[in-house]
Amino acid sequence: MVVRRIIVGVALASTATFSVAGCGSSSDDGGSGGSGGASEKQVAWAAKACGVINQTPSLPVPKLELANAAKSKASIVKLLNDVSVRLRTLSMNLKGLGAPPVTGGEATFNATMSKLSMTSSTVSTARLRLQMAKVTDTKSLEQALGPVKQAFTQYGTYQGPQQDLRANPALATAFDKVPTCQPKKA
Repeated sequence: MVVRRIIVGVALASTATFSVAGCGSSSDDGGSGGSGGASEKQVAWAAKACGVINQTPSLPVPKLELANAAKSKASIVKLLNDVSVRLRTLSMNLKGLGAPPVTGGEATFNATMSKLSMTSSTVSTARLRLQMAKVTDTKSLEQALGPVKQAFTQYGTYQGPQQDLRANPALATAFDKVPTCQPKKA
């Protein structure tokens, strides 16, 4: 059924959104230094950033009742709202760290925050559209979920702030030095 595929896609996309990470501090150490190419300030900033990112737990997937389209819509709206709130909180907490203390850190940080903001905005817009949609049955729910699916498809490849910050080689090295910044093994 199309509704199930859309819902599974939304759930998977929301899970992917929360496995995303990234952040920054305002000192400007500039270069890399210390052992392994990352200064203590850079590694400390990366650790703080990962701490912020790792504070974002995964969300429970809503229980949907396909026989009750209105209730399913409400569950998905709640999920999208929760995703939106978490993305805004992540953004706010990362901004609190400021730009990382590396050469090009401010530009990397600004690009990272811009991507995070666009993702948050897309989720919020999808939530509002779904919330305003008139849903009376499964067919109308499918139609209402179309923009939601498109929003998550658009950002389905978004890997999160940490990945964006890793575009800066000095930050990538700093992240590699912090155990809490490493991907969790299954």
